[in-house]
Amino acid sequence: MSTNRPITDRILAVLKESPECDFDLLVARYPDLTWNDLFQEVGRLSRAGQVTITRGVGVFTVKLAPVK
Repeated sequence: MSTNRPITDRILAVLKESPECDFDLLVARYPDLTWNDLFQEVGRLSRAGQVTITRGVGVFTVKLAPVK
């Protein structure tokens, strides 16, 4: 069951299915996690260079960072 998987693994699993997604999709996909939990982990992944975050009008998009 996905509830036992670490947040990082869950976020990366979604991005492997679709390399780009709206942050709201992550929130909807994992209702057992808080918005803040997901936001903090996406921020950490961004600082680690694993994902990139872009901001549109009222939408944050998360995507896998290009492999260097």
